[in-house]
Amino acid sequence: MKSILLDNFTLLLWVCLMASSFVVSEQLLPYVNSIASTALRFLLATILMMPFIGKTFIEQWNYKILLRYSIISLLLVLFFIGLFEALKTTNAMRTSVIYTLLPLISVVITYIGLKLVTPNKQIVGFLIGTLGAIWVLVAFTQEKLVLSEWRLGDSIFLVACCCLALHVILIKKWATDVPPMLGAFYIMLLGSLILLPFLMLFGDLNNIAWQQNEFWKALLYLTVFTTIATFFLQQHLLKKVGPNRLLGYTYLIPSIVVIPQGIAKVSQLYSALPGIMLTFLALYLISQKHQ
Repeated sequence: MKSILLDNFTLLLWVCLMASSFVVSEQLLPYVNSIASTALRFLLATILMMPFIGKTFIEQWNYKILLRYSIISLLLVLFFIGLFEALKTTNAMRTSVIYTLLPLISVVITYIGLKLVTPNKQIVGFLIGTLGAIWVLVAFTQEKLVLSEWRLGDSIFLVACCCLALHVILIKKWATDVPPMLGAFYIMLLGSLILLPFLMLFGDLNNIAWQQNEFWKALLYLTVFTTIATFFLQQHLLKKVGPNRLLGYTYLIPSIVVIPQGIAKVSQLYSALPGIMLTFLALYLISQKHQ
């Protein structure tokens, strides 16, 4: 019982940090473009972790681990690049809705690639969770959601979400023997190396607000809490609860982001309540005791 409560608390902590990244990333946009902010997060996180993990990295690295984590990191970088490219021809609302499909995409990939069959109750939970998350998003936006008009950006972001789902699955498949902190360091180090050319070519370094305190506050928060902490927790949780339950908790992200807005917009909060209840029902169905 104690272990279950600890797992649930850790999952909730992970998803809260993930949700906060959406809010703080938006605050960072006036000071730096998205490609530069992502690359700088990875680079700064690598530098901050080097004194604590560098010796272990030197002692334990091998070509097999580096190759595997290079693929894992590349998939994460492709997700971020895909998101940035998608937003050129679509909008944040539509990408948010497509993002709710991430757990279902993971189910399809695990079945096709690993021949793992997801229990029916979990599949039902994923379907309900997708509906609940979209309900919450629609309740808190004034924009009409018309997905019948499919855009190029929607296709790009759907492929990006496939990369992210595969990223999570491969961590579970390949990283069983790698300590969570070391695994997080591999992702940040290799991700930094992959992102470095994009930073130099498209980071618009001359126009970054290096002198602004708000830029550094937001960047440090994203680096410490939504890069180092979330990568570590993700590595740990994938070994403890598996990718299905981990990704299932992403259904809470819309609720965590928009509920604070509900204090000032009570009518919208009431409209979102059915979606929030559906999300909790989905998490119950996806929970470990049904696996």
